[in-house]
Parts: sequence; structure tokens; C-alpha cells
Amino acid sequence: MLRCVVIGMLIGTATELVARTLRLWIYRQRHTPVLNVVIVFGLIMGALASRIRPLGLPLVVGIAVGVGLVYEIGNLRVLKWWDFPDERLAFIRGHAAIVVVLALLWGAVPVMIVGVQAVIPRVSETVLGVSRLERLNQRERQLTRKLDGLRERVRAVETQLDEVRTLKQTLIGRRAVRRLGSSDANPAPTP
Repeated sequence: MLRCVVIGMLIGTATELVARTLRLWIYRQRHTPVLNVVIVFGLIMGALASRIRPLGLPLVVGIAVGVGLVYEIGNLRVLKWWDFPDERLAFIRGHAAIVVVLALLWGAVPVMIVGVQAVIPRVSETVLGVSRLERLNQRERQLTRKLDGLRERVRAVETQLDEVRTLKQTLIGRRAVRRLGSSDANPAPTP
């Protein structure tokens, strides 16, 4: 869902930049476009996009159109956060027509989010030249080589330890033989 929210915010940012450049609508307060991008494009439309798979495309698009319709009517009647210069949106004239067109465009936002999300893995694979699975395979090979190296070091240390223990046993055996030999050379005095 987080990915959908971020993509929704990116789409919202692009939309607001185009609208500002073309003067499609004008905000009355500077913070309103930020709220629009974060809340409506990001949180609401991103959440709806994340629910397309379980709910189905028609239902999610219908909900998005409904949300867009309520949002646009709410702005015209109550909120008054933005205005359409001369009651026009590009070639569309009149508030009723603008509200209907924008509601339909709001319905397209979750579909665009899912479309962008589907393209992102392919783009990252193309840009990076490596898929996520391939990166995991590479990491697995690195760790396997490292583990093999550590096992080889363990075998080398075990070999050295065996050599030390063999030398130690040899030394202990020689001392035992000397003690026996020295006690035979000096017989105990008899009374």
C-alpha cells in the first residue's frame, strides 16, 4: 500500500504542476495543493489502488469516481479551495461538466497508480540490469562462498589442533618412559 500511496502522490504532483502551468484551476491557499496531493491522490487514491486486486477494478473505479464527485461538488458548494477560471477547464465549460469530467478522471487515478506500479519493476530491472531475484541469487552465491571459506579455515585449524595434540601425547609418552627408566636405574636400597 505504501508504494501505491507514493505513486499516487507522484501522479498528484505531476497533475498539480500541469494544472498550475496551464492555469486549469487556481487555489485560494498555498497549502491546499499539498493537502490535495498527500491526502486525496496519495492516501485515498493510493489506498483504493491497493484494493483493486481483492475488490475488482470496476468497484474500485466506481468508488474513486464517487469520491471524486463528492470532492469536486464539496469544493464548489462548501470548501471553495480552488476555482476554475471563467468556469472553464481547458475546452470544458460550466461547473456541472467540469465536475463530471473531473470525477471520471479521479476514477482513472487508481488505475494509473496500478499501471505505474506494474511498470516500476521492469524499469528497475532495465535500469539496474538485474532483477530482485537475481540480486538475491548473487547474494546467496556470495554467502555460500564465504561459508565454504570459513569451513576450509575450520578444517585447517582442526588439522593444526590434531597435530598439537599428537605432539603433546608423544611428549607425555616420552616423559612417562623416562620416569620408568629412571626408577629402574636407581634401585631402592634394601634393608
